[in-house]
Amino acid sequence: MVSVRKRKMARSSVKKATRRTKDRQRQVRNFGNSIIAANWDPKLSLSQNYEKMGLKVRLSQQTGGVEKKITPQFPESDDEFVVDETEEEEEKKDESKDSLDPADIPEGTAKLVRDDQGNVIKVIYGTKKITQEVEQEKPSTEVVKKLEELAQHKVVKERKQSAREIDWLADLYNKYGDDYEKMKWDKKLNPYQHSAGELKKRITKWKKTQGLST
Repeated sequence: MVSVRKRKMARSSVKKATRRTKDRQRQVRNFGNSIIAANWDPKLSLSQNYEKMGLKVRLSQQTGGVEKKITPQFPESDDEFVVDETEEEEEKKDESKDSLDPADIPEGTAKLVRDDQGNVIKVIYGTKKITQEVEQEKPSTEVVKKLEELAQHKVVKERKQSAREIDWLADLYNKYGDDYEKMKWDKKLNPYQHSAGELKKRITKWKKTQGLST
């Protein structure tokens, strides 16, 4: 038999607290642009979606959202383990010689030359200038072309003054006229301490809406 408390809980509108995670996985994305919403793939991350559309999430280097390329740690055949010791030693010698050449050391850095006991005997400053590689521009995708067309035909809406702002500007104009310097010092009518230039801009716009001569 069910107790009275259980029957009241069943009739209550308060939901039972559970650890259900099914609803949490459902993410509703509110896109501000219909073109991006139509080409969005929910299975991909934000960075991957933007790369597919030909866009960039950020101008600097990536910090996440990109799958790493996995390289095998061990070679498929045992033949790759065979290394000629003489060739390896010669390569190390060549690298050690080249590393002491200032032309091979990046500019702004230096290398320390130590003796057998670890004491610094020489400092070699680099003279190699580092040139930043310029990324090749990828051809514009269809999404980018549509966004560019939308941006060209986009009409910027001018902000309309509210009824409260119109009354406020009318009180200022009726009291001071075009004397904006006195307006800005009025603590009652100008409580937010707008500058003379800001008040002039607002009243000029108010005059146009009211049909007054400027």
